[in-house]
Amino acid sequence: MSSIHARGVRKSFGDLEVLRGVDLDVNPGEVLCIVGPSGSGKSTLLRCINLLITPDEGEIYLDNIALTDPHIRPEWVRQQIGMVFQQFNLFTHLSAKKNVMLALRHVKHLDRKKAEATAKAQLGRVGLADKLNAYPAQLSGGQQQRVAIARALAMDPKVILFDEPTSALDPESIQDVLAVMGRLGQEGMTMAVVTHEMGFAKEVADRVIFFDGGRVIEEGSPDEIFERAGHERTQSFMKKILR
Repeated sequence: MSSIHARGVRKSFGDLEVLRGVDLDVNPGEVLCIVGPSGSGKSTLLRCINLLITPDEGEIYLDNIALTDPHIRPEWVRQQIGMVFQQFNLFTHLSAKKNVMLALRHVKHLDRKKAEATAKAQLGRVGLADKLNAYPAQLSGGQQQRVAIARALAMDPKVILFDEPTSALDPESIQDVLAVMGRLGQEGMTMAVVTHEMGFAKEVADRVIFFDGGRVIEEGSPDEIFERAGHERTQSFMKKILR
C-alpha cells in the first residue's frame, strides 16, 4: 500500500489562482473523500497529483518519490496512480474487454493472453463478467463507468483517484458504482475521491477534507466534518448540502 503527500501545491490559469498552497496526505489503504463547492479546485488538485496538469509550485510525493521532479516521466506516474473521471472516456469501437486490454497491451506490453485474462478478472471484479463483449453503446452509464474502473484497476495502481465518478449517472447507476468503490475501499485500495455523494463519504471515507477557494479548510473523520465541523465555512456548506 502506498501514500500520497502534497506540500504547498499552487496552480493558476492566467490570473485565476485555483490552488493556493495545498497540503494534502492520502495515507496507505485510506479512503479520503474531498468535498466542497463546485469550482473550488478539487478536480485540479487530482489532476496535479496525476500530472495531467503541472503544478506551478509545490511538491507531490508517491511514497518517497517526488513526482514533481522534472526527471519523472508523467506516463510512469499514471501507471502508479490510476484515475477515474466524470466522463467514461471509453473507445466506442472497442468492447468492454478490449477497452480494458488496450493499456495492458500498449503500455505494459503484456501478451494478448495475459492481457485478456487480466481484463476478464477486473471486469468480473466490478460485476461485469457478463458484459465482456458488449460495446459502450450497449452499456448503461453506470456500466460504462465500471468498465472505466476496471481499466484503472487492470494497471495494478498503487493509488486510484476518482474525480466525481457518479456526477453523470442516474440514481440507480450511482449506487452500483458506489458499491464497487466501497468494496475497493474494504479491500484496502488507497483512494482519493472528489465527490458530491455525501452519503458515500459518510459511510465509506476514513477521512474527509472540506475544500474551498483552492485550500483545505478543514479535515477530520466523517462524523467530525458532517456533524461537528469547527470552521464556519464548513458548517455553512454542510447546512445547505445536508438539509
